[in-house]
Amino acid sequence: MKRYLSLIPILARRRRKQSRMTRLCIFLAVFLVTAIFGMADMELRSQRQQAILDGGNWQIAFRDITDEQAAKIAARPEVEASSWYGVLNYDGNEGYTLSGIETAIAGVDAAWWEIFPSARLEEGAFPAEGDGVLLTQGARTRLGIQVGDAVQLHTPDGRDLDLTVTGFVSNTAMLDRQDALGMIMNIEAFRAYFSDTAAQDADSVYYVQFSPLCRILQVTEDIKTELHLHDEQALPYGKLLGLMGQSDDPLMLQLYLTAAVLALLVAAAGVLMIASSLNSNIAQRTSFFGLLRCLGATRKQVIRFVRLEALNWCKTAVPLGLAAGTALVWALCALLVKLSPTYFAGMPSFGISGIGIACGAVIGLVTVLLAAQAPARRASKVSPLCALSGNALPVQAVRRAANTRLYRVETALGFRHATAGKKGFFLMAGSFAFSIILFLAFTMAVDFMHHSLTPLRPYSPDLSIVSADRTCTIPSEWARQLAENPVVKRVYGRMFAYGVPAAIDGQAGTVDLISYEEHQFGWAAGSLLEGSVAEAMNGNGLLAVYDGGIAPHSGSTVSADFGTGTQTLPVVGVLSDCPFQSEPGVRIFICSEETFRALTGQNGYTILDLQLTSDAADADVQAIRNLAGSGVTFSDQRRGNREAIGAYVSFALFVYGFLAVIALISVFNIVNSISMSVSARLRQYGAMRAIGMSMRQFTRMVAAEAAAYAGAGILVGCAVGIPLNRFLYEHTVTANWGTPWYVPWASLVLIVLLVALSAALAVRGPSRRIRRLSIVETIHAE
Repeated sequence: MKRYLSLIPILARRRRKQSRMTRLCIFLAVFLVTAIFGMADMELRSQRQQAILDGGNWQIAFRDITDEQAAKIAARPEVEASSWYGVLNYDGNEGYTLSGIETAIAGVDAAWWEIFPSARLEEGAFPAEGDGVLLTQGARTRLGIQVGDAVQLHTPDGRDLDLTVTGFVSNTAMLDRQDALGMIMNIEAFRAYFSDTAAQDADSVYYVQFSPLCRILQVTEDIKTELHLHDEQALPYGKLLGLMGQSDDPLMLQLYLTAAVLALLVAAAGVLMIASSLNSNIAQRTSFFGLLRCLGATRKQVIRFVRLEALNWCKTAVPLGLAAGTALVWALCALLVKLSPTYFAGMPSFGISGIGIACGAVIGLVTVLLAAQAPARRASKVSPLCALSGNALPVQAVRRAANTRLYRVETALGFRHATAGKKGFFLMAGSFAFSIILFLAFTMAVDFMHHSLTPLRPYSPDLSIVSADRTCTIPSEWARQLAENPVVKRVYGRMFAYGVPAAIDGQAGTVDLISYEEHQFGWAAGSLLEGSVAEAMNGNGLLAVYDGGIAPHSGSTVSADFGTGTQTLPVVGVLSDCPFQSEPGVRIFICSEETFRALTGQNGYTILDLQLTSDAADADVQAIRNLAGSGVTFSDQRRGNREAIGAYVSFALFVYGFLAVIALISVFNIVNSISMSVSARLRQYGAMRAIGMSMRQFTRMVAAEAAAYAGAGILVGCAVGIPLNRFLYEHTVTANWGTPWYVPWASLVLIVLLVALSAALAVRGPSRRIRRLSIVETIHAE
């Protein structure tokens, strides 16, 4: 051996068990950073994918520009793709029909398919020229049309356009919900057919997809200046720009600030965990470094030794942390694809997050080097004479005796051990506090999720059969027939009476009366503000819906003639909301089906909603459509429901994944930190046992030390975490929706209990370890 540094691999083999806790701490810190940043990266990818599927892969849409201006935009080097897009009858109520069915019409370029990947060509080819058109799949299933067939489009001005079907594209959630069809033709044919009066109603824009490497908003400003365009002629896709980090919207800037704060917190948590671990490890081996000084090692050589030894631990801990964090990201991505395969089919199950891996590696290596500085300097200052005499550990002056009036001797010693070294106490308590701070910071994301995404409600239907004229004309027998269908999970109908003049507590007004059955009454119970849902379900009165004004209350009366003569009914309850909207100034009241029939004399339904089983196929839906016939509006909402579930599940999975990782790391970090702190004083504990300390007293002493760390960590964590939670909440939730901040008591109690229980659990390991060692072994332990 020619150099002191050659001792490092030898010590690594001999002290593998003793250094295990330090390597575990480095592993946990790298795992935390890699998992959090990796999950955030994958969440951004999934949200970008959803944004592209929902609205297209474009950033700016230009309106009211000429073909010459569009050509200049397309020629810019920052533009990757562009396409014209014109649309008629988007809302399905303008009278453009195919075999009597409302049809939305779009004119596009060939490049449009690249910008809108959700529009999948199922069969045939896009008609680049001529009178060819693509139809949505609904036209094939409902009208029996095939590729090559001739179809006739009827327009509101009385024209019948003869067109040829060249292929079929996938349906959209909007068309399924509207029970409408879709037609796509090339932009030249679209302009030729609808160039006169219809062009005034056509929504024609030029979509542009920019390179993500350019500053999109700056390029857009350059285009507007060059082509003399107004601000309203350039429409940004705000959601996609925000997810690309290129939005200048004030609300998005608030979200960027929040993300930066969370990223710094995660990085700081990793730094504190590693620094605390190295501090304990070096303190445990001060005698060894003193002996190196006896053999002739200089202070500079000892410092270099400590740094390289710390890096040597990184050889295994950092790669394992990176691998574990990446595996967790893979597991979450695979779970996301499994939970919503249709919506996230394009997400790779084994995607690599370069950001997560880079941040984990940098935090691991850089933190180890920085954290080793102070312990290395302290180790280099150990006196060789002290090391030879066996007193390598620093001895601090005791200015005041332990307070044994309030505490037992062993408890006072535990507090003394925790607070004797200010830096060690700061690092230990700081790592505990950061567990609370991180958890409270990320708890804000749960509230943001609930505000920004609407989960699928229990009453959301898969299919709806709606009366064409909004009257009670759907036979009530259909509900019984459909309920017997094996693919139908639940059927619930409603009867409506719109715009009925009424007197509410003697005040003239207008009401909408809606009937509920048992399922809907059960869901309404969750929105009850006062009164009783059961009374209304039993036919003893009405439920009022609060609309923000002076609402009726329990005991109010409603007098109206709903069709069988004027009758007065009591209000037996008030709901905070309901799934329906009324005209301005019209109040909504809900009653049972029996009450509705008695008041109106009507027996049929206005709407029948169906929820299907998970194994329902398109053929089953078509059979239900055939049963409904053509005299009603058939709304298929399955595709929209899947998209809503996919968006919510994606966000929820990663948000709760963040919280779960933070909680798990907190437990391991606390247990590992207490264990390392005990190991650093193993010889002292051996001496205490030699002079008569019992194992029960030892356990109390370690428990007191753990309680000191946990107590200080909880106080600091709450003092910093609650204001930080408020800051982040007000910059995300309050700034977007106006909801005032509240103290997150549930999350606060949960993380405080987790820290306290982890500290209590951490006492067991060191106690068992000391119990297994004899007094002599404890005194001579390394």
